[in-house]
Amino acid sequence: MDCAAITIEVQTNNAKVQQLASDKGLKVAQNVAAGVAGLVVPVLWFGMDFQGTADTEIQALQARQQYLGALAEQRHCGESTGGPDKVVAESPKKPKAKPKATPPAPTASAEPPPTEQK
Repeated sequence: MDCAAITIEVQTNNAKVQQLASDKGLKVAQNVAAGVAGLVVPVLWFGMDFQGTADTEIQALQARQQYLGALAEQRHCGESTGGPDKVVAESPKKPKAKPKATPPAPTASAEPPPTEQK
């Protein structure tokens, strides 16, 4: 998954969390209305939602967001290099002249030292 796909999925998940929060609010209002009306008509209590599916989905989406955040960090997504976003080709540069190496100093004798015989 590349950085653009991660960003799109994070935005989609954020929109889904907002929708679920809105649905959760509506469900609470619906449960309150059914609870109050159930005082008059007790059968309406069976229409109340006690499963909390919105909470479960929100928790799953939050776990997914944490995973995507770790994945984005691992792939270094969203890091600004401080430079322009476009790739700019640099003009070819001439290599700097290397200083000439001096040859090693000659040793006193190129022959191995004589060994002493007894």
